[in-house]
Amino acid sequence: MKIGINCFPTVGGSGIVATQLAIELAKKGHDIHLISYDTPFLLRTYRHPNITLDLVDIISYPLFKDIGAPYTILAGSKLARIAEKSDLDLLHIHYAIPAGVSAYLAKQISGVPVAITAHGSDIHTLGVDPAYNPVISLVFDNIDGLSTVSEYMKREMEEKFSHDREIEVLYNPIDIEKYKRIDTKLCDFRIQHEKNFVHVSNFRPVKNAPFIVEAFAEVVKEHPDTGLIMVGEGPERKKCEEIANKLGIRENVTFQGVRVSIAPIYNCASALLSASTNESFGLTIAESMSCEIPVIAPKVGGIPEVIDHEVNGYVYELGNSESLVKYMLELLDDPQRVRQMGAKGRQKVIDKFEAGKIADKYIKWYNKVLENL
Repeated sequence: MKIGINCFPTVGGSGIVATQLAIELAKKGHDIHLISYDTPFLLRTYRHPNITLDLVDIISYPLFKDIGAPYTILAGSKLARIAEKSDLDLLHIHYAIPAGVSAYLAKQISGVPVAITAHGSDIHTLGVDPAYNPVISLVFDNIDGLSTVSEYMKREMEEKFSHDREIEVLYNPIDIEKYKRIDTKLCDFRIQHEKNFVHVSNFRPVKNAPFIVEAFAEVVKEHPDTGLIMVGEGPERKKCEEIANKLGIRENVTFQGVRVSIAPIYNCASALLSASTNESFGLTIAESMSCEIPVIAPKVGGIPEVIDHEVNGYVYELGNSESLVKYMLELLDDPQRVRQMGAKGRQKVIDKFEAGKIADKYIKWYNKVLENL
């Protein structure tokens, strides 16, 4: 098949998922055009010969100085040109805003079939906003296929958008060869503590990272030789640093910033910690599990579809710091439980989220979309 995949080029979330899918489809012999406004993060270190990178031309004009270039129109024109020139079988859009509108325009111009995968905030945050909802509803009513990344997200879409279209659930693909158990001596940073927890996020308010630092301070009271590795950048990183200083645990908390290679850091941990107020799936959760590292995360969104409580990790009620601290202490005191949960976590990823299997499900979905035209 000839497939155009549009995504954001950013480090996490939908951009990583879309690019990983593109790589897996390319490995299976499909011709992939990956369309974005910059080189997607995963393609900066790897490029399959079946992947063509097409960048949207951002044209500046003095009149647009205050509002920015009209990306939706520019991307729509680019998608239409690629669809016609490369005779694409399908355009697959990751994240509905704004590229879903661009693809809708491209469909009107070129007739190319369009499928959209909704990832999370494009639905439950932006999509429900009156500033976006009428347009996104129109797009959903006039494309050819609609999918999302969890059963939770499917319910959200059914509740918040008025359309009769079938929604396919296709979980996020995980590269189990990239994310696996390795010797922690291979870590690309100096390990300061014998035992560690890790948090990976973009430090947006929805990730609730300060809550993790505050809970970790309680753990340090009983295990002063334990470390917390904070990975990523974002608006609440500084607040986390201030809390660590205020609570006297700054020496226990390491801020790593954005990392190109994250698997070694997962492997340095007794568990991955999450405190998100919402997650459509939890990509870092599945990556950590693939590395045989248990996860402690709140019972919100799609997280319970990934974590089986007390089997491959723990889920706790959102905001319940006592439960979070309790589970952290249990894992510190029982390394055998860490190993057992870790092994079961990797097996679940292999069974349900392995990238090649997910790519096969996407191909099956593409064919169903095209058959129903």
